[in-house]
Amino acid sequence: MREYSGKPIEEAKLSRTTVKEYTPGSTEHHNTAAPSWLPYTLRWHIISSILGLTVVLELLVVVFHVISSRDSGLVDDDGSGGIVVASKFVPTVLAVTHVLLISILLNDVKRTQAFAHLASPQGALGNRSLTWTADAWWDALFKGFPTRQRKTNWALLCAALAFMFGFLIVSPFSSSLFVTQDIIFTYEVPFRKLDLSSALPLQAVPLGATYFRTVGNILQNVTTSAWITEKYAIQPVWPARLDSVPLGPQFSDSMQTWSARTTVFNVEENCERMNLVGLYSQPYSNNRAITNWTSVTLSTPSGCTLNVTTKDAFNSYGGSVWSSLFNITTTPNSLSFDGDGLSYSKDNCAQDEFIVVTTKWSTNMTASNFTIVGQACDTRYYTGDTDVTVVFNEGSSVVRVNIDEPQYSHNRIQIPTGTANLSTFQDAFVSQNWSVHLRQPSQNLSPFSSGPATLLSALYNFSPQQMIDNPSFVQNAGKLKQRFFGELIRDKFDETSLNNPTDTTGTTTENRRRVVVVPAVAIVLEAILGIQLVLLAVVFLKTRLSRRPLGLFTDPAPAMSIAKLIAQDPGTLRSLEGLHSSTLEEIRSVVAEQRYQLIGGQVRLIDLEDDSHLSTPPEIDARQTMSTIPTRPQSFTFGLWLLITLTLLLSVTLTAIAYLYWYSRMYGLYQTAFVYAFNITIGGVDLSNINPASILTTLLAVSIGLWWRSLETTLRRIQPFLSLAKKPVTGDEGLSVSYISSYLLRAVWKASRRRHWVLAAVCTGAFLSEIFTIAMSSIWRRGPGSLPFQVDIQRQLELRRVPRLSDATLQFTSHAGNYKQTALASLFSNMRTSWIYGAAVQISLNGSEPPWSSDGWSFVPYNFATVPQTDVQNTGNVTMAPMTTMNVTVETSGIRARLECSPYEHLNLVDSKNWLTEWDLTNTSQWNHTLSSNTLKRGFELGLSDPGDNTLLFLDNNASMTGNYTTFFVNNKRFQCCQNITDGQIGSSSVGYWSPNLRNGSYYPDFATSWPANFTVKWIRGRPVEGYSEKYSSESEHTGSGPHRLMFAEKPQMAALNCMPIIETANASVTVSTDDSHVISFDLIDEPQSDPYAWSDDFKQHKSYEGLCEGPQCGNIYSINITTSHGILFVTGLLGAADLNDFVGTNIDTYDIQSENIGDQTFNIREPGLNVDLMTYSMLSLVNYDHDALLDLNTLERTAQQTFTALFQNFASNNVSFETGGYVFQPLNEALPADLDTPRKRADTPPADHTVTLKVSRPVELLQMSQPAAWVCMIILAYLIVASVILAFASRRYTKMLLRKVDSIADVAVLMAGSERLLNLAREKSMKDLKKDHVTKARLGWFTGADGTRRWGIEIVGDGGQRFETDIPPYKVYKSETFSDVPGGLGITMGDIAPEYNGDGVSQLPPASPRDHGTDMYGYSQTHYDEHNSGHGSGDLGVERMPLTPSPISQGHGSQMYEPSQVSHEEYYPISPPYLEERRAPSVDINVDNTPFSSYFTHEEEAASNPVGSRRSLLRRFSRQR
Repeated sequence: MREYSGKPIEEAKLSRTTVKEYTPGSTEHHNTAAPSWLPYTLRWHIISSILGLTVVLELLVVVFHVISSRDSGLVDDDGSGGIVVASKFVPTVLAVTHVLLISILLNDVKRTQAFAHLASPQGALGNRSLTWTADAWWDALFKGFPTRQRKTNWALLCAALAFMFGFLIVSPFSSSLFVTQDIIFTYEVPFRKLDLSSALPLQAVPLGATYFRTVGNILQNVTTSAWITEKYAIQPVWPARLDSVPLGPQFSDSMQTWSARTTVFNVEENCERMNLVGLYSQPYSNNRAITNWTSVTLSTPSGCTLNVTTKDAFNSYGGSVWSSLFNITTTPNSLSFDGDGLSYSKDNCAQDEFIVVTTKWSTNMTASNFTIVGQACDTRYYTGDTDVTVVFNEGSSVVRVNIDEPQYSHNRIQIPTGTANLSTFQDAFVSQNWSVHLRQPSQNLSPFSSGPATLLSALYNFSPQQMIDNPSFVQNAGKLKQRFFGELIRDKFDETSLNNPTDTTGTTTENRRRVVVVPAVAIVLEAILGIQLVLLAVVFLKTRLSRRPLGLFTDPAPAMSIAKLIAQDPGTLRSLEGLHSSTLEEIRSVVAEQRYQLIGGQVRLIDLEDDSHLSTPPEIDARQTMSTIPTRPQSFTFGLWLLITLTLLLSVTLTAIAYLYWYSRMYGLYQTAFVYAFNITIGGVDLSNINPASILTTLLAVSIGLWWRSLETTLRRIQPFLSLAKKPVTGDEGLSVSYISSYLLRAVWKASRRRHWVLAAVCTGAFLSEIFTIAMSSIWRRGPGSLPFQVDIQRQLELRRVPRLSDATLQFTSHAGNYKQTALASLFSNMRTSWIYGAAVQISLNGSEPPWSSDGWSFVPYNFATVPQTDVQNTGNVTMAPMTTMNVTVETSGIRARLECSPYEHLNLVDSKNWLTEWDLTNTSQWNHTLSSNTLKRGFELGLSDPGDNTLLFLDNNASMTGNYTTFFVNNKRFQCCQNITDGQIGSSSVGYWSPNLRNGSYYPDFATSWPANFTVKWIRGRPVEGYSEKYSSESEHTGSGPHRLMFAEKPQMAALNCMPIIETANASVTVSTDDSHVISFDLIDEPQSDPYAWSDDFKQHKSYEGLCEGPQCGNIYSINITTSHGILFVTGLLGAADLNDFVGTNIDTYDIQSENIGDQTFNIREPGLNVDLMTYSMLSLVNYDHDALLDLNTLERTAQQTFTALFQNFASNNVSFETGGYVFQPLNEALPADLDTPRKRADTPPADHTVTLKVSRPVELLQMSQPAAWVCMIILAYLIVASVILAFASRRYTKMLLRKVDSIADVAVLMAGSERLLNLAREKSMKDLKKDHVTKARLGWFTGADGTRRWGIEIVGDGGQRFETDIPPYKVYKSETFSDVPGGLGITMGDIAPEYNGDGVSQLPPASPRDHGTDMYGYSQTHYDEHNSGHGSGDLGVERMPLTPSPISQGHGSQMYEPSQVSHEEYYPISPPYLEERRAPSVDINVDNTPFSSYFTHEEEAASNPVGSRRSLLRRFSRQR
């Protein structure tokens, strides 16, 4: 007894039937050959190729990793498309190809696994053979692991693992294998070193340029030479391939750094503080004879005492002194005053120098009302050899030279006397020449300073109190001394630069953009590819036919191949034949418990203990039964909601990419989620950084590709059955075709050739999904960028429209323009911000342009204090690109000054008669012979002696004081400097000054009657000699000789230009760095226009006041207001700067010709062979100090133009304040005071907009999208969306066309197990013949076999015209005349059920009544087979057919199982088909089973409540009766 649904039932005792085995007459025999078919990918040459590809990929990754580590990259990134393709596309293409091949390999392992089970010696149960499936990779992975019922399936497990590692790791990580980075390369090359041996011992001979460079560095912070740093002077070394010695502040090279060993010099100051210990006023207590002087005593903790005595040097504003201690007397009571009125004495002082800084001294001075501090300093000079590195900054002209400081500190020694005469360096430093190079205008009252303290105090704006209060005062003093020492050494570098250098060796490094392998990614890929290699090797070994026989002669993928496998074995056919009306679960449940074996190319049912399973169960209406089974999609991926989900995923991905593409183009992807990079470090080894964005997007693309590939795989599997279900088709389109082994474009071609358009579209999508993966892997690139945003700020300044107002003192004297001196002197009050010095430094020492200035233009500045500076991203541990400051773009006003120069029409530069005077220097009555009489016998002096007294250059044809003229010097003074005599030989020298054009007896500064006023740029080249002076005549009030005058040994050459200054304005869009207000770029919005406000007020006097001082002694001094336009102030100050004392004006009444004051070299350079103002010195630097080059008028004009523009740039930027403006900029709506005598309101001034919008560009790390890759991804996604929508609609129709899933062997075999004509065809013809048969057609649908059994399956149909049952929708209800004997609800009419027969006598429509004696519950045909061969030929089944016997299942009970209620009906008998007697198969005897009906089924109420479950349980019961 067995139980069913919890109730005991008796086993069904079905009668046994003798079956005669059928031997086909087919010519196709496999007895003589062993089954040797294998899928293509499992054949040794293909799988070996896959293994070989894996080995190649592994080797490539390892080799590239090793090469990249050894050579710091693979190749240089030149930005070409080939580099991008090779570094981004190729790795992903290889990875995708690799994974695709493994996926094909996995598919072939999965689809042959069932046959491997069948071909085993013991066969296999149905659940491991006929019904075995593994759709997804994870299903195959799970089924590869061992369980209690099965062993480990190594081939399946390893193939699934290899595929899993491929799509989860290899594909995503391949896109990040190569990145582009800046790599430093080092090369050992020959070097050269500057040879100083000819200059040893080094002597300090400071030149004007030496002081200029020192002042420029200390006050303007400009680099004068790369080899002179704040702490060291470095002997130059350079690669031997360079042609010249690189001595300047900047030089370029293709290398990133130079490294070599050279000599380094430095000086150190060790200072000890000196405090006030004594204060003595008149009378001097130690010496009663000393009166009216004040003395102070300073002392150090070590005992050094210094006494300073002065009468009035510090009485006005205090001051500072930096001098030597060597020459100071040690006698306290012995006073010896120097030229500044200071006397010193010392006691117990071993130091070299002292510095004293004091506030104002007074008569009643006490220690409480003034402050004085001092420093006693010991100086040590060092030298030593060490390694130095020259660093070139990319994108900047600055060159930095660094030394190995610990190495130098270890190697250095004090400079020996044979290397340098240190006393000359010490004397040059503490000399009084500093005041010559940093003179203040006499109108600017400033504290006293002496020696280098003059430059040190200028650093503090000449404020003693600031110097005292500054804690870095001593450090700044040490920097000053080191800088001057370095500049003195630099002079020696210049002197010896023409000597042959010495040879040495060094290294150079080069910063190259290289494609490198990311170590972290390489290690992961190496490990995974190695694992895959092992896994694939296992697959190779385990899939050999000797280890894993398949028992196949041909590809089992086509349906006809399955038919041929089952056609020969009666047991297999009987086990499957009756399952045509069963559900998928029923089929798998029944077949699961039966054992099959694949022998000789045939699937056989084995282990038959009895034939009880061959009994005929009760018949069931198959049409009615399958109509109750809910339809299911062929794959879970074909589910409507999953297709909708896929479509939504594709749409979201497309939308995301499109939005990100738009956003990246508009704003940039800068958020942390996009740019964050993980820095991978293992065991202290930096494996570089990985950006998750590239990996995640590649993983998304791989996932979409896998999803789409699963759809494509399913559709390729069922497409032949869809074709069969649609209409009768030949074998080439149905039974004999399969797409399972066709992939990508091959599948597209096959589908298109057969007009399977949906399949073609889906396969095209699968191919495009692979391209999509490749494109997605290269869509991202991480690099520097900017984030734009806007900020509104208040406008504070505008271009000056109101003239500058200043106080002045007017005194009615003979000095020209004496009231202008206050305004002019104010231009040079702050040496630290001197605009003339700034321009000279900018041009001659390659300094940077002033803030808010570029290419000659100066722009109205804005205050960036309100611009937000917060960070907006976190890029992780490693930043790929150096971050810069924010950039701001704003529309503002710009101003520029330029020159329009032309040669003088009436000045003959060739004929020197009108600008040279020839003197007979042998005339002893006229010339004082202080020089050797043999030096010059004839001399040429600039200018005419009459008129002009050798000071004027007349510009007209006729020299006249009433005409046009200018001066050779900056004013009407003679030259007395500078000669260039070496070893007694007179060398060439140059003189050059800018001077105003004068007329009709005018003098500086009253030289212009209208503005803009022209001036003259001159350059004179000759061989001068100093020291000549003219004797005063007897009538002269003077006695002796006059001032020294400069004579030329021969006629000099001169170039002169008449230049008119032009100041113009324009609106511009300017991009500025917020860090230092450096202008990055600008664009002029409109054409430059002349500035009407630049020349309006020429030191215009306004309301006069009461006299400041009454009485004859006051000289009638008055205070007045003057207004001066910025253009006039600029040009007037510029043309007088070379002689600061001349601001007071020329004394017209007491006109006395003087020589230039060589004691003022603040804004000019005087050194052997050169006497120029800073403007001309800047011009000379622009031609690389080629003195002869400036004799060319075009060169002279070009350099003057560039210099003038730079001067105005620095003038405009000088001392600008957002509250008070500057010389060129003013606060918004500034106006002159209302109480001024003539206040003016300009009607043409537009009202200023107080708000301006700044377009800020913040530097960020950006995740940049490749435009081609983005468009490829979006186009492919759009196609996939359309294809998925088409597939979603088509899949609904597919579900109705295919009533069951067609997945396993059993699913296909059940469709053909009862199809006699199809099976006969399978027996008779080979697969090769069947593929060539283009006549025979088959169809999948409802048909009635020759035995009258209704089934849903595949059968051969006749010629066209016959009506196949599936031409009518399978579940459509037809109503016309309803028969009472038809089960209720079927509604079948007579016309509908009248059967039609084809040429083979196969009923085209099933009978409507269940009394047609159709299939039993097993679905077995009533035709039984005998085990003995009947001897019938082809086409005859060879069985004997018995008369039909009623089923033990009555009609009433059949209705009870499937109808909700009992319906009475009349019996209906179908019409006999024509020629039935001739064509129907013989019958066989069937022993009727008398087992009671109730023993097979549950009760009616159970069946009605769960018909499918009852049916499934019943089938299981019958299957157990074997």
